[in-house]
Amino acid sequence: MDSNIVSAIIGAFATVIAVVVAWLLQTSNNKKSAPKKLTTKPKGTTESPANTFSRRYLDNPSHYRFIKALPVMRKAVMENAREGWDTGITTDMRQASYDVIDFLEYAWLVIARFYPDKHWANQDAESYIRQYITDRFTFHWSKHEPNGPGSGGTIVGVQAGGDVISDLENLITDTVSALSIQGDFDFLAWKDEWLNKSSS
Repeated sequence: MDSNIVSAIIGAFATVIAVVVAWLLQTSNNKKSAPKKLTTKPKGTTESPANTFSRRYLDNPSHYRFIKALPVMRKAVMENAREGWDTGITTDMRQASYDVIDFLEYAWLVIARFYPDKHWANQDAESYIRQYITDRFTFHWSKHEPNGPGSGGTIVGVQAGGDVISDLENLITDTVSALSIQGDFDFLAWKDEWLNKSSS
Protein backbone atom coordinates (compact mmCIF):
# COMPACT_ATOMS: atom_id res chain seq x y z
CA MET A 1 0.00 0.00 0.00
CA ASP A 2 1.26 3.48 -0.86
CA SER A 3 2.77 5.31 2.14
CA ASN A 4 0.77 8.45 1.34
CA ILE A 5 -2.48 6.52 1.60
CA VAL A 6 -1.40 4.96 4.88
CA SER A 7 -0.43 8.39 6.21
CA ALA A 8 -3.77 9.84 5.12
CA ILE A 9 -5.69 7.03 6.81
CA ILE A 10 -3.69 7.40 10.02
CA GLY A 11 -4.17 11.18 9.93
CA ALA A 12 -7.92 10.88 9.41
CA PHE A 13 -8.18 8.33 12.22
CA ALA A 14 -6.15 10.55 14.56
CA THR A 15 -8.36 13.53 13.70
CA VAL A 16 -11.51 11.57 14.51
CA ILE A 17 -10.05 10.43 17.84
CA ALA A 18 -8.92 13.98 18.70
CA VAL A 19 -12.35 15.43 17.93
CA VAL A 20 -14.12 12.76 19.99
CA VAL A 21 -11.75 13.22 22.94
CA ALA A 22 -12.12 17.02 22.76
CA TRP A 23 -15.89 16.68 22.65
CA LEU A 24 -15.89 14.31 25.64
CA LEU A 25 -13.64 16.65 27.63
CA GLN A 26 -15.77 19.66 26.71
CA THR A 27 -18.95 17.82 27.68
CA SER A 28 -17.57 16.79 31.06
CA ASN A 29 -16.24 20.31 31.71
CA ASN A 30 -19.60 21.84 30.81
CA LYS A 31 -21.39 19.53 33.23
CA LYS A 32 -19.00 20.49 36.03
CA SER A 33 -19.13 24.23 35.41
CA ALA A 34 -22.72 24.66 34.23
CA PRO A 35 -24.60 27.15 36.35
CA LYS A 36 -27.54 25.75 38.26
CA LYS A 37 -29.81 28.55 37.14
CA LEU A 38 -29.32 31.08 34.39
CA THR A 39 -30.70 34.51 34.96
CA THR A 40 -31.63 36.96 32.28
CA LYS A 41 -30.51 39.93 34.35
CA PRO A 42 -27.48 40.04 36.55
CA LYS A 43 -28.16 40.14 40.23
CA GLY A 44 -27.08 43.23 42.08
CA THR A 45 -23.33 43.23 41.92
CA THR A 46 -20.64 45.46 43.19
CA GLU A 47 -17.77 46.00 40.86
CA SER A 48 -14.23 45.24 41.86
CA PRO A 49 -11.80 48.18 41.98
CA ALA A 50 -10.00 46.82 38.91
CA ASN A 51 -13.22 46.68 36.92
CA THR A 52 -14.29 50.11 38.10
CA PHE A 53 -10.94 51.48 36.98
CA SER A 54 -11.28 50.01 33.50
CA ARG A 55 -14.94 50.91 33.01
CA ARG A 56 -15.80 53.09 30.05
CA TYR A 57 -18.64 55.60 29.91
CA LEU A 58 -20.47 56.97 26.90
CA ASP A 59 -20.57 60.48 28.28
CA ASN A 60 -16.79 60.61 27.98
CA PRO A 61 -15.79 61.01 24.30
CA SER A 62 -12.29 59.69 24.94
CA HIS A 63 -13.82 56.41 26.04
CA TYR A 64 -15.49 55.65 22.75
CA ARG A 65 -12.65 56.71 20.48
CA PHE A 66 -11.59 53.08 20.59
CA ILE A 67 -14.89 52.08 18.99
CA LYS A 68 -14.47 54.74 16.32
CA ALA A 69 -11.00 53.38 15.54
CA LEU A 70 -12.09 49.74 15.29
CA PRO A 71 -12.72 49.75 11.51
CA VAL A 72 -9.15 50.92 10.85
CA MET A 73 -7.74 48.31 13.23
CA ARG A 74 -9.92 45.58 11.70
CA LYS A 75 -8.71 46.50 8.22
CA ALA A 76 -5.07 46.14 9.30
CA VAL A 77 -5.74 42.81 11.00
CA MET A 78 -7.59 41.49 7.95
CA GLU A 79 -4.80 42.56 5.60
CA ASN A 80 -2.31 40.75 7.79
CA ALA A 81 -4.49 37.63 7.92
CA ARG A 82 -4.91 37.68 4.15
CA GLU A 83 -1.26 36.63 3.83
CA GLY A 84 -2.01 33.44 5.75
CA TRP A 85 -5.27 32.75 3.96
CA ASP A 86 -3.64 33.25 0.56
CA THR A 87 -1.02 30.55 1.19
CA GLY A 88 -3.57 27.80 0.67
CA ILE A 89 -1.83 25.87 3.46
CA THR A 90 -4.48 24.74 5.92
CA THR A 91 -2.43 25.35 9.06
CA ASP A 92 -1.46 28.85 7.92
CA MET A 93 -5.04 29.61 6.96
CA ARG A 94 -6.33 28.45 10.32
CA GLN A 95 -3.71 30.48 12.19
CA ALA A 96 -4.66 33.57 10.20
CA SER A 97 -8.27 33.05 11.27
CA TYR A 98 -7.24 32.53 14.89
CA ASP A 99 -5.31 35.81 14.78
CA VAL A 100 -8.42 37.63 13.56
CA ILE A 101 -10.53 35.91 16.21
CA ASP A 102 -8.06 37.00 18.91
CA PHE A 103 -8.34 40.60 17.71
CA LEU A 104 -12.14 40.48 17.61
CA GLU A 105 -12.24 38.95 21.08
CA TYR A 106 -10.01 41.75 22.38
CA ALA A 107 -12.12 44.39 20.63
CA TRP A 108 -15.34 43.05 22.13
CA LEU A 109 -13.77 42.88 25.59
CA VAL A 110 -12.86 46.56 25.40
CA ILE A 111 -16.38 47.39 24.22
CA ALA A 112 -17.78 45.29 27.07
CA ARG A 113 -16.15 47.72 29.52
CA PHE A 114 -19.07 50.04 28.82
CA TYR A 115 -21.17 47.58 30.81
CA PRO A 116 -21.05 46.74 34.52
CA ASP A 117 -19.08 43.82 35.91
CA LYS A 118 -20.86 40.45 35.74
CA HIS A 119 -23.28 41.89 33.18
CA TRP A 120 -23.24 38.96 30.76
CA ALA A 121 -25.48 36.19 32.15
CA ASN A 122 -23.97 36.99 35.55
CA GLN A 123 -20.48 36.28 34.17
CA ASP A 124 -17.56 38.56 33.62
CA ALA A 125 -16.98 39.56 30.01
CA GLU A 126 -13.90 37.34 29.63
CA SER A 127 -15.75 34.19 30.69
CA TYR A 128 -18.74 35.08 28.56
CA ILE A 129 -16.79 35.69 25.35
CA ARG A 130 -14.59 32.60 25.79
CA GLN A 131 -17.69 30.44 26.13
CA TYR A 132 -19.34 32.22 23.20
CA ILE A 133 -16.33 31.53 20.96
CA THR A 134 -16.14 27.91 22.09
CA ASP A 135 -19.84 27.39 21.44
CA ARG A 136 -19.65 29.00 18.00
CA PHE A 137 -16.65 26.86 17.03
CA THR A 138 -18.47 23.74 18.22
CA PHE A 139 -21.57 24.63 16.22
CA HIS A 140 -19.77 25.55 13.01
CA TRP A 141 -17.37 22.61 13.15
CA SER A 142 -20.32 20.24 13.56
CA LYS A 143 -22.27 22.01 10.83
CA HIS A 144 -19.45 21.43 8.35
CA GLU A 145 -19.22 17.73 9.19
CA PRO A 146 -22.70 16.33 8.51
CA ASN A 147 -21.29 12.81 8.22
CA GLY A 148 -19.78 12.88 11.70
CA PRO A 149 -16.63 14.12 13.44
CA GLY A 150 -13.58 14.05 11.22
CA SER A 151 -15.56 13.56 8.02
CA GLY A 152 -14.87 17.04 6.67
CA GLY A 153 -11.10 16.87 6.64
CA THR A 154 -8.72 19.58 7.76
CA ILE A 155 -10.45 22.30 5.76
CA VAL A 156 -13.28 22.26 8.31
CA GLY A 157 -11.05 24.21 10.69
CA VAL A 158 -10.67 26.94 8.08
CA GLN A 159 -14.41 27.01 7.39
CA ALA A 160 -15.33 27.07 11.08
CA GLY A 161 -12.80 29.83 11.72
CA GLY A 162 -14.35 31.98 9.00
CA ASP A 163 -17.80 31.43 10.45
CA VAL A 164 -16.64 32.36 13.96
CA ILE A 165 -15.06 35.53 12.57
CA SER A 166 -18.42 36.44 11.06
CA ASP A 167 -20.21 35.71 14.35
CA LEU A 168 -17.80 37.90 16.31
CA GLU A 169 -18.04 40.73 13.79
CA ASN A 170 -21.83 40.60 14.15
CA LEU A 171 -21.55 40.50 17.95
CA ILE A 172 -19.38 43.61 17.89
CA THR A 173 -21.76 45.34 15.46
CA ASP A 174 -24.75 44.51 17.67
CA THR A 175 -23.01 45.70 20.83
CA VAL A 176 -21.84 48.94 19.25
CA SER A 177 -25.35 49.49 17.88
CA ALA A 178 -26.82 49.21 21.36
CA LEU A 179 -24.23 51.60 22.78
CA SER A 180 -24.66 54.11 19.96
CA ILE A 181 -28.22 54.81 21.02
CA GLN A 182 -26.89 56.43 24.18
CA GLY A 183 -23.75 58.04 22.79
CA ASP A 184 -22.89 60.88 20.43
CA PHE A 185 -22.01 58.48 17.68
CA ASP A 186 -22.97 57.95 14.01
CA PHE A 187 -23.54 54.21 14.07
CA LEU A 188 -24.52 53.82 10.42
CA ALA A 189 -21.35 55.53 9.19
CA TRP A 190 -19.31 53.43 11.62
CA LYS A 191 -21.02 50.24 10.47
CA ASP A 192 -20.32 51.02 6.80
CA GLU A 193 -16.67 51.56 7.60
CA TRP A 194 -16.56 48.45 9.83
CA LEU A 195 -17.97 46.38 6.98
CA ASN A 196 -15.68 48.10 4.45
CA LYS A 197 -18.62 49.75 2.70
CA SER A 198 -17.49 53.34 3.12
CA SER A 199 -16.58 55.27 0.00
CA SER A 200 -13.27 56.49 1.42
